[in-house]
Amino acid sequence: MGMYDSFIIRCPKCKRNLEFQSKSGPCMLMRCTPQDLPMEIAIGINGDVVECQFCQINWKLECDIPSVVSVSLIKTEEKEHYPGNYNEKLPKNIKRMKELRKILHGN
Repeated sequence: MGMYDSFIIRCPKCKRNLEFQSKSGPCMLMRCTPQDLPMEIAIGINGDVVECQFCQINWKLECDIPSVVSVSLIKTEEKEHYPGNYNEKLPKNIKRMKELRKILHGN
C-alpha cells in the first residue's frame, strides 16, 4: 500500500468528517483541512466523489483553483534539493496531469 495525503472536510448533513485521498501532493500522510489545502493536492482531488459512511450521501468535491500563480526568485544560500528539472512530486496519473495542464494553461 502506497502513501498518500488526506483532505478532511465535514459532511454538510451530519457534520461527521469525510476524507478524500490524494497522491498528487507530497504523499507524506499529511492531513489537510479547507483552511490549509495546498494547490497540488486540491488539483489531485478536484472532482472526486466520496460517500458519507453515516448518512449514505455521495458528495462531489469542487475546488476553486486559481489559474494564475505568482512567482518570484529570492537569492538564497541553500543548495538545490532535487537533480535537474525533474520534480518527482508531480502527479503520476495521466488524467490528473492533463487536468493540471488544462488548469495551468487555460486550454
